[in-house]
Amino acid sequence: MLTGVVNEAKELNATRVDRKREQIVLASLELLAEGGLGGLSLRDVAKKLDIKAPAIYWYFKSKAELVDCMAEAILSERFAGATPRTDEQTWQDWLTAYMTRLRKAMLAYPDGSRVVAGAHIHTAQTLARIFEDSLISLISAGLDQRTAAYTMMTAIYYTFGSAIEEQSAPTAETTASLNAAGFYAAYPNIASALDEYNQGADAADRAYAAGLDLIIKGAETKAAT
Repeated sequence: MLTGVVNEAKELNATRVDRKREQIVLASLELLAEGGLGGLSLRDVAKKLDIKAPAIYWYFKSKAELVDCMAEAILSERFAGATPRTDEQTWQDWLTAYMTRLRKAMLAYPDGSRVVAGAHIHTAQTLARIFEDSLISLISAGLDQRTAAYTMMTAIYYTFGSAIEEQSAPTAETTASLNAAGFYAAYPNIASALDEYNQGADAADRAYAAGLDLIIKGAETKAAT
């Protein structure tokens, strides 16, 4: 009887801890959406929840652990129901769609790319699932394990870097204050590349897709040898 009461109390306490952890993560994501990662502090999170800042350490060992849980929340929202490649899909189409989903998940929040790219897969287990699904999908399509691993890592790290660069781009105000004409005159090839890159509202999407396509084509060539 006593053992049952103790176990029930433990389960109830664990449930309360999980709920409070979820509340802290959600509050942190709201602050991330408002001011990016640079504006996220445990003090601000505590203020939003009307608790004392040290109380957060009852639920998270460090800010790094909290950020890992934020990464998990960002990814789990976008990857619910995601699965490895089916026999009806080519690995190229599957990888393109999967990496595009990863990119959009990170871009959904200011500095979401930095949150996700810096996460540890032991906590952000959806990130681990992304790695695992990618390996399953490429190996099942006939790529050897080594080629599949390098292709997967290159595609994911490219997606991380692309999103980080996109979210770190200077603002229009910053760009306006620079001597753009002088810079472009000194570096004409960069100027030409930027002109091509910045054409159209979907320029960043097209540039990302073009880079991912190069990775995939390189993997195709490697797999064929």
